[in-house]
Amino acid sequence: MSGYADFFQKMVRVISAPHNEHLSGRELSDLGLSRADLAMLRSGAPQARERIVAMAEQFGLTEADLNAHSGLGLELAEKCGHCLQAETCRDAIRAGAALPQTKCPNADIYRVLAQG
Repeated sequence: MSGYADFFQKMVRVISAPHNEHLSGRELSDLGLSRADLAMLRSGAPQARERIVAMAEQFGLTEADLNAHSGLGLELAEKCGHCLQAETCRDAIRAGAALPQTKCPNADIYRVLAQG
């Protein structure tokens, strides 16, 4: 596993750790995160990865396309995790409906990636 998927699996482990569990500077450094980044990610809505992949698919992107641009992972996660539409997207995914592209804070990134 590599790139985006690997990044998010590591992120899930780190973010899901109990807040009182000490994470070493090395663990954070391996992910390219500061303590402030970690706090921001922990405060976001859960299941960002699921929403990111689902929205990317609506722009014609695959998970492999996202993997090829793994440096965008933190930006995508930050915007998605703190998006006011997170519940709307979650509900749309559960219902198999279209996600609200026009309200997605990552839409411009997906458009650029889709243009290749």
